[in-house]
Amino acid sequence: MNPQIAQRIANTKTNPPSDDALAAEAVLLAADLLHEAKRQQNSTEKAQQAKIAGMMEDPNGKLMTMALSDQAFRSHDPARIADQIKHLLAEHGVPKYFANWEQIALQLGSMVGQYIPQLVVPFIVAKLRAETKSVILPSEEKELRSYLQERRATGTRLNLNQLGEAILGEEEARRRLDSYLQLLTRPDVEYISVKISSVFSQINLVDFHGTVEEIKSRLRELYRQAMRYEFVPAEGTAVPKFINLDMEEYRDLHLTVAAFQQVLDEPEFMKYRAGIVLQAYLPDSHPVQRELTTWAKARVARGGATIKIRIVKGANLAMEKVEASWHDWAQAPYTTKADVDANYKRMLIYGCQPENATAVHLGIASHNLFDLAYGLLIRAKYGVEQYAEFEMLEGWPTTKPAPCKRRLGGFSSTPPSSNKKISTAPSATWCAGWMRTPPPKTSCTTCSASRSAPPVGRGKSNFPRGGAAAG
Repeated sequence: MNPQIAQRIANTKTNPPSDDALAAEAVLLAADLLHEAKRQQNSTEKAQQAKIAGMMEDPNGKLMTMALSDQAFRSHDPARIADQIKHLLAEHGVPKYFANWEQIALQLGSMVGQYIPQLVVPFIVAKLRAETKSVILPSEEKELRSYLQERRATGTRLNLNQLGEAILGEEEARRRLDSYLQLLTRPDVEYISVKISSVFSQINLVDFHGTVEEIKSRLRELYRQAMRYEFVPAEGTAVPKFINLDMEEYRDLHLTVAAFQQVLDEPEFMKYRAGIVLQAYLPDSHPVQRELTTWAKARVARGGATIKIRIVKGANLAMEKVEASWHDWAQAPYTTKADVDANYKRMLIYGCQPENATAVHLGIASHNLFDLAYGLLIRAKYGVEQYAEFEMLEGWPTTKPAPCKRRLGGFSSTPPSSNKKISTAPSATWCAGWMRTPPPKTSCTTCSASRSAPPVGRGKSNFPRGGAAAG
């Protein structure tokens, strides 16, 4: 490990710099982290990174890959999958960043798949799963159990986040809620992420209080299950399982916060520790953070448990823009990246104040290496390392996690995963001996990215709406 990394953090802790000096130091720390990560890369990681870089330079290829990843796992009917692949190729073309043999194989597979889909499609799906296995993990029982065991053996804590959250009715919402409740019964699951839009379909802002009451009834079920089926970590002390309330649309922000606070204020749940996500691209998020912090301090003072806030940049910008355009109103998120970044750092600084962090633990979620470096220095400056951890999507990219995991502590990683029946998104929080291990986050991550669906096919191959996970 590059000794400069540890030294920069130690210097920040012993000699707290000014704001400007800390920002400059974060740039240098980001460079150190990148150099160290590149030094540790193996050939497989380098090849994966090169392929991802190629995808980012191929706009149509990126759209095709996202659509294919989202839709190829959704049907059990090979003929429907073959028809959808044909439609996607006609709309987006073969990804140019694919190797030559991959381009030819995809085109031939699409053509032959129209005649013998039951033979061709399984090979295409298997190839897609193999190509995306570092960022989209299988959640079939055997594979998921093996993955959880493997990650936990390395001192990793895990978060599961179900994909395809858009639901159309209460019957589907009930099935989704039941799947979360079932997931919480597993002894190898300690943390899940839930969006209110995945467990209640009839969100109505005109009936704000009625909607909040419906959401609260579902949260009570989840929290009771989390407290009933405790998780036993390696050290042997059983703890309630952790539930994080994720965010998607702006409309859900104040509904989620209201239900979160009101349920956790009930005597039954005063001792339960839970989490919530705030998106820095929303101007409302920092005022909400301050309100939540004031409330959490009072709750702790009354003998209640702490909470956790995961701070992300944002997960639904494209959809928010479309929504605003439809209604001819100003979009809810900030309109410039500079404003988003400034609000993100404002929220980090506020969250890392010692008097705040003791009641509201922090999840610093970002894929931006400069933000990660800045977060490392901010939490060191204020001495709140035990209350703040880092989160990002696993595998995005491969150059970042290793040095953060091995040396800096409190790092979380969230990959999407796919199942033939349901999808989940495991997230990992690294917590070895150099890190305090309170009940955890994800992606990651979370990081937890847009969850809006790619274009669906025509005719018999219309797939349900779905999307990618976020951290």
